[in-house]
Amino acid sequence: MKKLVFIISMLWLAGCAVGPKYSRPETKKPEAYVQAPTKTDSITNLKWWDVYEDTVLQSLIQVAIDSNLDLMTAVARVDEAKAILGYNQANLFPFLDYSARGRASDFRSTAEGAGVTFPQSSVALLGNVSWEIDLWGKLRHANRAAFADLIATDEGRKSIYLSLVAQVAELYFTLRGLDERYSITQRTYETRMEYLRIITLRFERGETSELDKLQAEQIAAGSHAQLFSLERAIIAVENAINVLLGQTYAPVARGLRNDQQQLPVEIPSGLPSELLERRPDIRSAEQQLVAQTERVGIAVALRFPSLSLTGLLGVASPDISNLFSGDAVLGSVTGQLAGPIFRFNQNKRRVEAERAKAMQMGYQYEKTILVAFAEVENSLAEIRTYRNEFAARQTQVAATERSLLLSKALYDNGYTSFLQVLDAERELYNSQFEKSLALQSQLISTVRLYKALGGGW
Repeated sequence: MKKLVFIISMLWLAGCAVGPKYSRPETKKPEAYVQAPTKTDSITNLKWWDVYEDTVLQSLIQVAIDSNLDLMTAVARVDEAKAILGYNQANLFPFLDYSARGRASDFRSTAEGAGVTFPQSSVALLGNVSWEIDLWGKLRHANRAAFADLIATDEGRKSIYLSLVAQVAELYFTLRGLDERYSITQRTYETRMEYLRIITLRFERGETSELDKLQAEQIAAGSHAQLFSLERAIIAVENAINVLLGQTYAPVARGLRNDQQQLPVEIPSGLPSELLERRPDIRSAEQQLVAQTERVGIAVALRFPSLSLTGLLGVASPDISNLFSGDAVLGSVTGQLAGPIFRFNQNKRRVEAERAKAMQMGYQYEKTILVAFAEVENSLAEIRTYRNEFAARQTQVAATERSLLLSKALYDNGYTSFLQVLDAERELYNSQFEKSLALQSQLISTVRLYKALGGGW
């Protein structure tokens, strides 16, 4: 009966957990996105990179998911967090250890009859049970903290996954944009070399000035130099993609051109409140706050006494033949209560330090949410403005093409100088270049919006 009362008392005390309980802090969030259209449907858990219908891009993303070293590292971190959780969970249960001991020696008598040897020996097999009773919830707080760390680590893996896919897509669209601008520059260089050839012939016949010839040489050399600059940029982007793919340099396969990509007309952004549950970095930040809140509970529990039980059960005998006889059995149970009395506020300061860390985690959680909302608004604005900019650049290119055509006709008929032709040609090249950049940025902005909304799960 006494044993039963003791066990019930221990179980009751085990429910007396101390320390704070986590509750999600109030955070600032808008009712709706300012830059979003009125439609509030949310993106689904689709693989948004399939929207572009570029099979080469899809295969590059798959290789990155399978081989990226950062993602592999993140997966290993999750495995580590699982092991740590299991380690902490084990502390909630009794531990059983064993030991075996044997001794043998000779005892030589110094009395009369010296020279007679008496053997001295003993054998013991013991089992030890130890259990710390979780009176104040220290072990449960540690277990919940480890579980929150595991979730935070897994959400971190998802963040890396999402960032990886976005990086591959962004670099791919950048690469295709560079390819387009390289082709534009190559055509421009060939056109300018043809200008130079014609102007040189005219100069040799005395039909034009040396200044026109020098100006033609100048712009031809400028476009030639630009080709090498673009080549460097292409190689750098290919290297960046290969690093994400977990491999050494190799030319990156190309699929659709940027102007062939299927741009979504509209990406449903959903409600701002949904973002808190969708973005893995926000969920990770919250779980880090949960874990730190539990660590405050651990620090509080350390200010109270701890109770541990130790049990011993086994057999011991001076004669191995009698090891398993009734007289050889031995056992004991020991309870120990230990707690701090006076430590110059050490335990109090530990609690204060953990509370301060929890406040830091809380502020970082709020900042993560604010940054997330800002990224969504920025991406929505980028999509809208780059779409409008691209349309304007198309108009600009059409106008400069017509301007160049008229300038060449005027020059051929002697109504204007070659300088006007050069100016018109430069304007066409620059407008084509800017048009390519606007389209590339428009594609990248859609990737960033999907990423900002936490899509792809």
